[in-house]
Amino acid sequence: MRHAAALFAGALLLLALSGCGGGEATSSMGTLAESAQSQLESAASELEVMTVEEAVDYFKTLSPQVLGLEGKSLGEYDVLHSQAMVPVDNVPCVEISVYGKSETTDTHTLAGSYLLARDGTALYKLDEATDSITRLEF
Repeated sequence: MRHAAALFAGALLLLALSGCGGGEATSSMGTLAESAQSQLESAASELEVMTVEEAVDYFKTLSPQVLGLEGKSLGEYDVLHSQAMVPVDNVPCVEISVYGKSETTDTHTLAGSYLLARDGTALYKLDEATDSITRLEF
């Protein structure tokens, strides 16, 4: 949310500076407007988020050990996601559920539920029994 506010403030500054002009101050105002434009573009690039599909693809590259799971890769699990976004600390997150595959039956067991920030900055494990989340280091 802070990034959006900074982006909005930068846009307002850019509009104000681009409307200024006249006399000798034009060159310094032009420089300020160019600086504001550069800062605005920088702030916008920081707001880049992954699509749901990109977030899930990224999640699948994580080690099972990071998620508190066993195995060598997440390829040993079925990974499903929800289309709904879940906000955590004002950051949209993709809810991802990981299911263990049974070798003897055609059933799946929930191994874990996770929230991955769409900007890739955070990963959380859901504890549905206590309705709480724990941030994971990755």
